[in-house]
Amino acid sequence: GALAPTPETYEQLAGETERLQRLVDDLQELSKLEAGYLPVHKQAVAIAPLVKKVSDRFADQLLGSTALTITLQCPPDLPLADGDPARIEQILVNLLSNALRHTSHGKISVRIYTENDVIWTAVSDTGTGISAEDLPHVFERFWRADRSRDRTSGGSGIGLAICKRLVERQKGQITAQSKLGSGSVFSFSLPIHSTV
Repeated sequence: GALAPTPETYEQLAGETERLQRLVDDLQELSKLEAGYLPVHKQAVAIAPLVKKVSDRFADQLLGSTALTITLQCPPDLPLADGDPARIEQILVNLLSNALRHTSHGKISVRIYTENDVIWTAVSDTGTGISAEDLPHVFERFWRADRSRDRTSGGSGIGLAICKRLVERQKGQITAQSKLGSGSVFSFSLPIHSTV
């Protein structure tokens, strides 16, 4: 009798249930990663087509939008990366979802480049950005900057922690650069595949 049994109430309950299910799934995945139980199947990966496939999926969501665009910059003849295609896609989906969630207008760009013996993929946006005092905490579980405290955005606060573990399991690095009000750049590296 505390809540009226209306369609709106049921919709809110269903939404909260889905959010809790995502949180539980994310926690299980993070726990498995930290315990070394989540499999990572490394192989030679052509990174450009994989990144293009994921970027195109997000760009399709913006069809007809004049306020926000997604671009991809990729040099020709990239070497193969050493990684797990499914896990790389998972990282990209998380980074692009975050960029989209915090960028209402401007541009999201994905850039692939090589540096020494690694391939970097950088996702940058013109969104709300992260303050200097918050930036060191972005890869901590459950961390959320003040600008994203609204849980209705769908984030659990552990997506970037999962990304960090996934990148590290593939012998890569992940970094974050940002300035409040000026957007963010999240970059991750993967080793170049060696035939030796």
